[in-house]
Amino acid sequence: MNARYSINSGFPDRLRTYILKKHGSINAFCRAAGIKYPAQMTPYLSGKCFPGKKMIARLEKDGADIHWLMDGHESNHATPDLSNALSLSQYRMDIDSLFRQVRMHISRFSAFYKPVIDAYAVLDHNENIVDLSGSLEQYLGYKKNALTGTCLQNIIHPEDYPCVKRTLGGEKPDESIVEFKSKFRTGEGTYIDAEWCLAISTKPMSDLYEYAMIMKGSDR
Repeated sequence: MNARYSINSGFPDRLRTYILKKHGSINAFCRAAGIKYPAQMTPYLSGKCFPGKKMIARLEKDGADIHWLMDGHESNHATPDLSNALSLSQYRMDIDSLFRQVRMHISRFSAFYKPVIDAYAVLDHNENIVDLSGSLEQYLGYKKNALTGTCLQNIIHPEDYPCVKRTLGGEKPDESIVEFKSKFRTGEGTYIDAEWCLAISTKPMSDLYEYAMIMKGSDR
């Protein structure tokens, strides 16, 4: 145990708070941090030991304020307030679960259609892309990371976007999935037809919405 700290310092509670607030689950944090076995976190979360250099490096890379985790005091170089960060880890880390929901939704309308889904993006309340799979950029013909931060309106044909906006502007039940057929602007400036879905969710403790945009197919 690190001699500087005691088990009663509150470190285990702060570590758990950080992980759940940013990632939603211990398993999700482990996947993001490259920890193969979630059980490796048990000694830290139970207060039996404090992290060594390797674990601290993983936490720092993940964006954690190590000073706050270890002694409860924020560092002078505080990271952005987690409460203001998008709570989109469920989409990022558990996207397979979301894909299953969309496949089930689609299968209700077509028993023979089995969509290939590996092109997706996560959008914030303002419809800006904050996370995406490389296959989405490949599908639309963009270079890697070219769409990060792009507003949805800028990649949908001006004639098709009003329909999308009306849907998003209307009353939206939690955890709903809406489908669209739209023309998307490619990296070459031309437009292609695409069938896609938006999975809608509310940000925890907020009235703001978040969206997972999912292409039904990734092959053109």
